[in-house]
Amino acid sequence: MTKRRFSFLRKLARDTRGVSVVEFGLLLPILVFIGAGGLELINFVLANQKIERIASITADNVARNTLAPSERSFVDTFSGVEEIAEPFDFHAAGRVIMTGVIGVPGNNGTIVGKVVWQRCTGALAGIGSSVGTQATNPNLWADGPDATLPAGVTLLQNQLVVISEVAYRYRPLISLAQLRAPAGGDIVRQRSIYVSRGQAFPYVTPVAGVTPPTC
Repeated sequence: MTKRRFSFLRKLARDTRGVSVVEFGLLLPILVFIGAGGLELINFVLANQKIERIASITADNVARNTLAPSERSFVDTFSGVEEIAEPFDFHAAGRVIMTGVIGVPGNNGTIVGKVVWQRCTGALAGIGSSVGTQATNPNLWADGPDATLPAGVTLLQNQLVVISEVAYRYRPLISLAQLRAPAGGDIVRQRSIYVSRGQAFPYVTPVAGVTPPTC
């Protein structure tokens, strides 16, 4: 009886049938996780590229105006944002804040930036500008608070820069791979700065029938 039992155990040890199935079953969850993570990473990178492109195009479109920007120019620029962002739902989960900052002499002889106008689009709430806000009375922008420009950005007197700040709330495709932006939780942010090609016009030209996309 004992010999038969040991003989059975030796045969069982030499029997390799089904090993591949067991190995595949053990590896399958790992392969699925790697595949899902790769797909999520690609989607996250695509979202970042889309947001970066929105920031660049919106700022460039307004900065290239040789005359003072009109309310129509902002509406037209913002109308293409959702197309650039596809397949992401930017209108519901995104925000664009465009700010015009002009350089003026400060009290100590240095040049400081003043927010001369600000326009926004997108329904994402709780997103503010790191540059500053437009003066309560746009006609008195010179008396408003100083703008906070990014490190390394300096202005000449009467020089206008257009700053586009874009934020998007990223939602992962797959719950197994909860990838997030490196900072700010699930909010992806990008920013672009362009110097105005034309003169430094501190005002936006109103257009009949066009509602200003104010912030």
